[in-house]
Amino acid sequence: MKQETVHADKVQLAYAAILSKATTLSIVFVILGYVVYIFQLLPLSVPIEQVSENWHLRASEFHQNIHAPFGWNALSDFGKGDALSYISILYLGAVTMFCLVAAGFAFLKEKNVIYTVISFVQLLVLIFAATGIISGGH
Repeated sequence: MKQETVHADKVQLAYAAILSKATTLSIVFVILGYVVYIFQLLPLSVPIEQVSENWHLRASEFHQNIHAPFGWNALSDFGKGDALSYISILYLGAVTMFCLVAAGFAFLKEKNVIYTVISFVQLLVLIFAATGIISGGH
């Protein structure tokens, strides 16, 4: 039986390198955020008991009742345990953007203009979506 070898190009290797490092770091951040939150190593914006009492509510009602930091507001409460835990999840979601930057620069280095533009346009779309700069009327 003939065994095939698969060769990755430089762009795939750049993307994979960033993906590997960034996801490993994000897993560490998520675990640390969870530990800080559960063991209350930093003060919390909302007591854990109040959170568990409101789990049955819809997300909009939940946030209205407990005034938990969410969205970009969590960055202003960086010193709070619950906000730090939330920020670690935000970082996990941003990993794709870091990979797109690496791929974009790898395409640029190869002088592949079309894919460079596509990579950076994708990055802009993700940034606009994450920041809410362009929203669908919500």
